[in-house]
Amino acid sequence: MLHTTVGQMFLDTAARFPERVCVETPEEALSYARAEENALRCALALRRAGVRKGSRVGIWCKDSPAFLYLYLGLEVLGAIPVLLNTALTGPEMAALLRKVEGEQLYYDDGFKGVSFPDEIKNLRLENTVFIPDLLASLPPLTEEGRAEVLGELGKVSPEDPDVIIFTSGTSGAAKGVLSSHFARVNVAQAQVDTISMTEADKCCVAIPMFHCFGLTAVILAALNCGAGLYFPGQRHTKQLLESISLHGCTVFSAVPTLFSAILARPDLGDFDLHTLRTGYIGGSVYTPEFFLRAEKALGFRMAPSLGQTEATAGLTFLSPDAPDELRASTVGRFLESIEGEIRDLEDGHALPPGETGEICIRGWSVMKGYVNEPDLTRQALDGDGWLRTGDLGWLDEEGCLHMAGRRKELIIRGGENISPGEIEAAIALDPRVREVKAVAVPDQHYGEEICACVVLREGNEGASEEEIRTLVREKLAAYKVPRYVLFMDALPKTGSGKLSLAALKTRAAERLGLK
Repeated sequence: MLHTTVGQMFLDTAARFPERVCVETPEEALSYARAEENALRCALALRRAGVRKGSRVGIWCKDSPAFLYLYLGLEVLGAIPVLLNTALTGPEMAALLRKVEGEQLYYDDGFKGVSFPDEIKNLRLENTVFIPDLLASLPPLTEEGRAEVLGELGKVSPEDPDVIIFTSGTSGAAKGVLSSHFARVNVAQAQVDTISMTEADKCCVAIPMFHCFGLTAVILAALNCGAGLYFPGQRHTKQLLESISLHGCTVFSAVPTLFSAILARPDLGDFDLHTLRTGYIGGSVYTPEFFLRAEKALGFRMAPSLGQTEATAGLTFLSPDAPDELRASTVGRFLESIEGEIRDLEDGHALPPGETGEICIRGWSVMKGYVNEPDLTRQALDGDGWLRTGDLGWLDEEGCLHMAGRRKELIIRGGENISPGEIEAAIALDPRVREVKAVAVPDQHYGEEICACVVLREGNEGASEEEIRTLVREKLAAYKVPRYVLFMDALPKTGSGKLSLAALKTRAAERLGLK
């Protein structure tokens, strides 16, 4: 285990690989030595602006080298970056910042047509700094300045809080999760070890840095071992594929929805992806068939994983060298040196292999808690330190975890607990289906009924509701057959690319005229 902080980890790596490329964009490439200088200059400017150890500082910014230097500068000082989703509206962003008592906000020009400067002006927010203005006025890094910020770094402990990341809000209001430097660094180290990442690798930054997956498995994993980070500028599938094809990326990690969008491109075969070596898939569930199809299409070996913001992005991992069937059907084994159990939904006792229950973990990767939400923290963490993840799954005899959906997604029809995952797996076997999600909708008789929300591939609009029901009927018990089938153009997503369960349930109920 590494007993260090995020800031110190980065400086140690920069000392080991000063000349290797750390940050690359379509316009430039900077070495670790230059990246370190930029981060320390940010730290110096921040300190002179009043930022201190423990200061909670918002970052509302697209993925970019500027975001990285600002984030690292805050970590060096022992301040706590508050990472804000770029897809939020101004009022949503401001509400989250207030929720965690953010003291300052650093922002860029905007995202997807939304002007952040205009939003902030309309909200009349105080203590805000436009990131280009910060970068334009960075002080030079003299020996005295370096000593000043390194003196602050020396006051930061691995047990101190490192960052506040918000849960995706897939099934309710987003919560600010507080984690530690020790947990963040060591999960990043575990992610490096799992896929054997080295300084020879180049990671394509395809997942937002405000998401625990992107921050830990991509950004900090690369900075842990001296790998390069390629920022494509935009995360459209064309730009991502060009990043791999033209700039030799070797590691590509993404959520299933992004892999799905890539697979849907008719010109996928036009891109030269031979440099791709490996990467993580995680963030939401997928079928074994989808996993194998993505691997074959991209020509590399993926590492399955299960992460959660409350667990510092690390619960389970499986090496890309593991057998295909195991990697396609499981999310791997629990992170070494943490405890993991499957617990009964009724009385919480530990279940044996093969039985489905709630996934629970205990150990160093578990969060410190939800910021300013003690009641919710107590609901998630029991008195013995066990984190109730809300995810459902079962363990096989080899200790590999199989996903079965989320506890909050569980459909309770007439007293029967129904996992949406098995319904979705049956429907996803149809090659005409691009995406599917089974949700609970209100029912006067059974309490809840099953609604299958289906997105078809282009050119397959002729599929019928009864055909979808037949797919389930052939695989599962009659009570698991959806009463309702809704065909949709797309499923609603959060800013980090995950399905928004709350929005989908609302949309389904409205279309069916149910309350």
